[in-house]
Amino acid sequence: MGLIQIHANLATAVILFNAILGLWGMIKFFRGDSLDGNYLGAIVLSPILGLVQMAIGLVLISMGLGVNVRVVHYLYGALVIISAPAVFAFTRGRDDRGAVLLYAAVLLLTSAFGLRAQMTGYEALGF
Repeated sequence: MGLIQIHANLATAVILFNAILGLWGMIKFFRGDSLDGNYLGAIVLSPILGLVQMAIGLVLISMGLGVNVRVVHYLYGALVIISAPAVFAFTRGRDDRGAVLLYAAVLLLTSAFGLRAQMTGYEALGF
């Protein structure tokens, strides 16, 4: 399996992981639950996966394989990485029901950012 395929598969994992986290958060919100350690621990993995994705992307760029990728691809990737920490900063670490809703909404949006980044990456490869 080539590095491009690993990058593409990890992108799919990031998209699905964030979508699952967003849906989990919506379920927690509608059940009236607050933010707990299990959910917050899973949220912490989202930007870490994004950073791993970025590291592989930087390796691909160093190999000359990122030449045809539009700049917006990198911007969507950056949004995936900074979204969850931005919510934490915005909520100042609150763990109430409102914070759960905000995390859930942002993670669903982050999933969409990842999907859009994947689309722009595939465009560069000619898919």
